[in-house]
Amino acid sequence: MNGTGQDKFWELAAGEIHHENTPEEKRELEELLKEPLRKHGFQQLYTIIAQLKQTRRLRGVSGETSWKKVNDHLKEKTIRLFMATARYAAVIIVAFLSGNLIRTAWNSGTGAAQFAEVSVPLGQMSEVTLYDGSHVWLNSGTTIRYPKDFGERNRTIILDGEAFFKVEHRKLPFRVKLKSGEIQVTGTSFNVVSYKEGNDTQITLVEGSVTISSPLGKEIAKIRPSQQIIIPDNLKGVRIRTVDAAFFYSWTEGKIVFTEERLSDVARRLERWYNVDIRFEGQDAGDLRFSGTILKNKPFDQIIKAFRLLLPVKVRYQQNLENKDLIIISKQNSPMKN
Repeated sequence: MNGTGQDKFWELAAGEIHHENTPEEKRELEELLKEPLRKHGFQQLYTIIAQLKQTRRLRGVSGETSWKKVNDHLKEKTIRLFMATARYAAVIIVAFLSGNLIRTAWNSGTGAAQFAEVSVPLGQMSEVTLYDGSHVWLNSGTTIRYPKDFGERNRTIILDGEAFFKVEHRKLPFRVKLKSGEIQVTGTSFNVVSYKEGNDTQITLVEGSVTISSPLGKEIAKIRPSQQIIIPDNLKGVRIRTVDAAFFYSWTEGKIVFTEERLSDVARRLERWYNVDIRFEGQDAGDLRFSGTILKNKPFDQIIKAFRLLLPVKVRYQQNLENKDLIIISKQNSPMKN
């Protein structure tokens, strides 16, 4: 289908989701959905809309007070969402405005802490400008939470996922709480990988200095620019090494530059970037070394072609309508194209 036809399909899909299609348009959409790829995309849209049900109705609020809060919030924060694919733009913008991708959940009750939450789904990235002027880039599958009085009495962020921080210099310390400890800085740039489902936390310093402490407040280490600290969840065997820091924040520019990286490590990053499941048949395939630059705005099948051309591997791609697409990589004896 050409570009005009694609536009028609997504117009009909949006109409169906919002219950605006006529009987004739419903029949036209049913015919188009017979194609597996369109059906898959349409099901993904329904999943996004279903998640909007998590948004709660506001209770006991003043219209005048609420508008002031909204107006102040828009002045304080600039949030930009980078779309993985343009075809979902219209629906995702609706989800964004409705509070699905970025949920602001102010807890009620006297004395209760109040937090805002920013969540980025798999396959997406987001950039947030905080009230104190600090910038945070959030990678796929990442959530941050911060208190209502952020920038006034404290500068504390709670992170689950991967984020690059460019912290505005202030006297008030900037803290990032992680599953295995806490980072404290006053003004600096650093990347953090700390997913709950992972086995460790990885902190890479670009400029400035950071102090890392355990959950109990005991100092673990201080690192310098171009140093990376890897902290196992059990806090045993902490390692510090010198790295090319640019590699660990290049994803904020929509690219990752790999230099002799293990293919299994490359795969872990791509799984979140493209929301796919990558598996290896045999450890020897995952141990292969890959060098190259991967651009996020390029289709995933181009990356598969690059693997096939540059490495002695076979790659099988299985599209799944209900779950993530599955990529199976195995090693072959000679670098033949497959």
